[in-house]
Amino acid sequence: MVGIAKKKKSKKHEIIFIVCMLALPVAQWLVFWLSVNLSSIKLAFTDMRTGEFTWVNFRNVWENLTASYGEINIAVKNTFKYFLAHLLITNTIALVVAYFLYKRIALYKGFRIIFYLPAIVSSVAMTTVFSQFIAPSGLLGNIMNAFGRPLPPEGLLARAGSATNVIIFYTVWTGISTNMLLFGGAMTRVPVEILESARLDGCSAFREFFQMIFPLILPTVSTVIIVTFTTIFTSTGPILLFTRGDYETTTIAYWIFEKVYGNGVIGGSTANYNIVSCAGLCFTVVGVPIIMFVRYLMNKLPTVEY
Repeated sequence: MVGIAKKKKSKKHEIIFIVCMLALPVAQWLVFWLSVNLSSIKLAFTDMRTGEFTWVNFRNVWENLTASYGEINIAVKNTFKYFLAHLLITNTIALVVAYFLYKRIALYKGFRIIFYLPAIVSSVAMTTVFSQFIAPSGLLGNIMNAFGRPLPPEGLLARAGSATNVIIFYTVWTGISTNMLLFGGAMTRVPVEILESARLDGCSAFREFFQMIFPLILPTVSTVIIVTFTTIFTSTGPILLFTRGDYETTTIAYWIFEKVYGNGVIGGSTANYNIVSCAGLCFTVVGVPIIMFVRYLMNKLPTVEY
């Protein structure tokens, strides 16, 4: 009986400890997520002028989305460009770079610093230097002039046909570092004995990467893919620092910022929380099933324990 009483008391203390540890994060979730999102959902069904229930916000979002030159239409197209660039290009380059650094090529420590440098330097400084580099009077402009292919006089960032692609290139260049560290960390966990055995059997670097390294780090790759899909409607670049949304460079994230920021004062007269809340609700309804389906597919992939 004494042993049973001690077990019950220990279980009670354990429950109290768990409740105390979870109290703060649960309170934060209730205050900073649930209450905010409930208010946002309410705004999506509220008329901005009368405060009454309405579907007009959804109609405005749909019309803006389907119009050829609607703000939301352009923002969605650009957002998908950023998303696909990150999913297919940035992750692939990060994986390849991580492998070469893992193989400790010549000067690999220096290359590691070079590739991670964009994540350390201030984004304001990086965008300023990059803008000067691609300017008609900058280094890239001088190189193109030497080959007889001068840049447009207004520059690449002041043209609707090139501005978005230039910013995407910048995001790919500066976005390699984070995933490079994740992939590199996963590769360092691969048992050395497996690779040494493969080399004794005459395994080439190409086969080593695709048939050994990649399958062994597949859980990390799957996680990165799932995390990337969570940004399917929020992928963006430093639009504010480069173009302020001009020249058809706006994305969903920047469009939301611009609508909320209004005329320069948060909550100003031109701020439109209702249509932003409505658009956010619509993108959430579409995005969540996509993310859950991708997660389901990734969990179906075979994993290797080592």
